[in-house]
Amino acid sequence: MLSWTLIALITISGWAISCLITYRRQLADVQYLAGPRHPFSPFTLVAALLPTTDWTAGLLMNWVGRHACKSLGLHDVIALVPFISGRSVLYTRSVEVAKQILGHKSDWDKVAEQVDALALFGENLFSSYREGWQRHRRIAGPGFKPKLYEQVWNESIRTYYEMIRTEGWLARESYLHGDVTAMTSKIALYLIASCGFGMSLSWDKAVGEQIKGMTLGECFHIVSSSIYAQIFLPKWVFRLPFKTLRKIHQANFVLESILLGIIERRKADGAANRKERAEKDVFTLLLDANEDEADRKNALTDRELLSDVFLLLVAGHETTSHALASSLGLLACNPDIQEKARKEIISVVPDGCDPTFHDSERFLYVQACFLEAIRLFPSVAGIPQRAVADTILHISADNGTTTDLVVKRDQYIVIDLFAISYNSSYYPDPDQYIPERWLDPTTEQGVNFGAGPRICIGRKFALSEATAILAMIIRDFTIEPVLREGETLVQWRLRCLDGSVANSLGFGPTAFPLRFKKRG
Repeated sequence: MLSWTLIALITISGWAISCLITYRRQLADVQYLAGPRHPFSPFTLVAALLPTTDWTAGLLMNWVGRHACKSLGLHDVIALVPFISGRSVLYTRSVEVAKQILGHKSDWDKVAEQVDALALFGENLFSSYREGWQRHRRIAGPGFKPKLYEQVWNESIRTYYEMIRTEGWLARESYLHGDVTAMTSKIALYLIASCGFGMSLSWDKAVGEQIKGMTLGECFHIVSSSIYAQIFLPKWVFRLPFKTLRKIHQANFVLESILLGIIERRKADGAANRKERAEKDVFTLLLDANEDEADRKNALTDRELLSDVFLLLVAGHETTSHALASSLGLLACNPDIQEKARKEIISVVPDGCDPTFHDSERFLYVQACFLEAIRLFPSVAGIPQRAVADTILHISADNGTTTDLVVKRDQYIVIDLFAISYNSSYYPDPDQYIPERWLDPTTEQGVNFGAGPRICIGRKFALSEATAILAMIIRDFTIEPVLREGETLVQWRLRCLDGSVANSLGFGPTAFPLRFKKRG
């Protein structure tokens, strides 16, 4: 009779042999490309829970390794191959490869894990695959047009004045804000609520109603910070009697209730009321476009409308708020750049009046400050894609030659936005904050807002909001970092920005303070 020790030894040996066979097969599938060899694939719960180290991916692998990709091989594609569990994943730091993947007629589509991240309430514009995406885009598209961006600009300036008045910025020579990321999060939330859904807000009031003691803003924070748990864990787990898990479940319930309430109330509005709102918010236009599609049997269900509303609110809020906070932090530790931006603002609006939307296109340097912040701190870590058929990627080598990489169906690849943004082939001195590079028309535009047919629908929304807010703050205040004794500006950036980041639904620095000193 076999002993338990022998049975365990045989079981472990069999498992180890199985892992080895799978590992060698996956190495062959990716043609033995250089890259990390970790125990777990990054698309597993275990990898998401573990810290980022030389042996584990964690949530910050792309950020920590943003400079390392080049040293791992001659080409701009590497392979992470796990030797215990999970699938192999390719990573690219090449814009050219990214555009092949994101092109109109490519053999690539979204991965299930990416879809799950923003499909908590069902299929939407982001989570839909090829067939469904065109349907969602046709209905959502009419809401994003020039009149909306003018509204965003005007609301941004109104929100700015509400903020500094309510918080008393002008009542003192300098105002110390202890958490700039919380400030930009609130700005982004209020602007999306106003321009996206026609909610009339003031800075000292919570957005929307309270349900079960939670506001819309609190729901956003909980849902976005728990996004990885909600991707990998089954829904029943969040009903277990643990405070943290139940809070996530409650946040989802409250968020769903608030969004369904918005939909039902707006549907109950008569056509005349909706027409009156039509030039004011995206959601009204979305509803009208959906009704127009009803006769062609392409209309969205209420559940799909709910999911699109969730996408517009949460994804737009998370990405814009992080990018705006990064911009302010980088301007604070680069006073010479801040002064250049101030001079441009004064030259565009010399009489001290508030800039109008028609002035926005003249704020080229202010916009460049924002775009450079997004390059240094992309709002998302990467764009994962899955090969829907056997395909070929054309990869340029350092010596100018091109290599064809054969990719099998179902292979995952991540367009690594950090590695692209810090690729010195595109951006010389990639660690430096140099807005001037965006004034050069030959600068590689990158893919931080996507590329091809699925380029981010909210790009101009975010750019209008950020330009207006930055222009007003820089005009009225000098932005200064809160330095420790003996600390330099470079050391402050490493401590508060580069060295203190979080990756959830959006990526960016965590809480950091800034001082806003009133200009004379």
